[in-house]
Amino acid sequence: MSSSFLYKLGVDYLHELSHPQVMTVKLYEADPYLKEFTAIVTKVEGDWVVLDRTAFYPGGGGQERDRGTLNGGEVTGVKGKEEISHQVPGHALKVGSPVKGVLDWDNRCCLMRAHTGEHLLFSSLSRRTEMELVKISLSKEKKVLIVKGHLDWDMVRDAMQEVNDIIAEGAEVTCHQVDRENLGEGGPRVKLDRISDRMVRVVSIGGHDSAACAGVHLKNAREIGMLLVSKFTSAKPAGDWEIEFLVGAEAVRMAVDHSVRSLMLAERLGSLPQDSLTAFDNRDRELVRAREALKAYGRLALSSLNPEQLGDRKFFSGSFTGLDRKMVMERANELVSRGSSVAALVCQDDKTFLVLACSTDVKLDCVALLNKVLSQHGGRGGGKPNFASGGILGLLDASVLLDEISRLLKMS
Repeated sequence: MSSSFLYKLGVDYLHELSHPQVMTVKLYEADPYLKEFTAIVTKVEGDWVVLDRTAFYPGGGGQERDRGTLNGGEVTGVKGKEEISHQVPGHALKVGSPVKGVLDWDNRCCLMRAHTGEHLLFSSLSRRTEMELVKISLSKEKKVLIVKGHLDWDMVRDAMQEVNDIIAEGAEVTCHQVDRENLGEGGPRVKLDRISDRMVRVVSIGGHDSAACAGVHLKNAREIGMLLVSKFTSAKPAGDWEIEFLVGAEAVRMAVDHSVRSLMLAERLGSLPQDSLTAFDNRDRELVRAREALKAYGRLALSSLNPEQLGDRKFFSGSFTGLDRKMVMERANELVSRGSSVAALVCQDDKTFLVLACSTDVKLDCVALLNKVLSQHGGRGGGKPNFASGGILGLLDASVLLDEISRLLKMS
């Protein structure tokens, strides 16, 4: 045994003697429903206070820390694994001081519903496709899973249905310690590379799910009330999918709201609720065909413009409804490329859009002229001397703009 190794052992031993670690009894493991507790302060370091026992869960496994108070002072942080510290800004506590801790029960209860619900949702989805869990984030305000794997709305719907069936069944939630040597293929979901302890805490929900977890959970799945996926979108590059969900009364309220909106949408589409997606797809295809027809009309209308001769310049003008603005701007550039030309084209949808262009051999400041016309109607634009565009909110008779431009061109 080398002298350097012996020296390190000695230093570590002296450090342990001068900085003994105080084990905090984790009341939340034995009774996650404990709302209040009493304890003794064992260490104080600035705003941070270590207690001999605590009901405050420091967070972990994607679950946010508990919130609450110690002797009336807000707990703004909780950290630690064996020795759990509580941040209480401005406290007057000393070693040996008795304290009363009070948890924010609404927050804790919501987190327990979310965590137990997350276990059920992930395992249900995993039974439908090969999936990897990338990240969990559970707070009172937002509950999110980020996963990798193939998923679609049909799988999400079926998983939600299964989870809510398990909730209605009232599956019992149990926690027990398992030797890591006994964890293997076919057993609980576990990532042993993230666990250093020999004994692993395993949370089981009836016969539906079993996973290694240090978090706080309900005693029965029925207490979740309801689980509803509220968002299912791409999560790249972090993962393939982001799944946001709600639990309890919040899930019920959103489910009712979505149901009513679905019925209203079906009514507007003139279909039965169960046929609304097909009706929407049909409308979407009709819209695509209408847009293609409009583009064909636009190209024909733009190509058939005849100029008005204003002195030595040709003046192209026209107004169009619903045409793509890019198409209108490209056509304006084409018209003035012939030389000695000015083009003023109006495109209208829910707004009025004006394009003004001139050939390089025409002495005209398109930006100044365009703004002079638009400003009379609360609009404005920008661009370059030979090409400008802008608009006004709402609809205006296009002839008002075009006639004014024609009048000013005749005067120039």
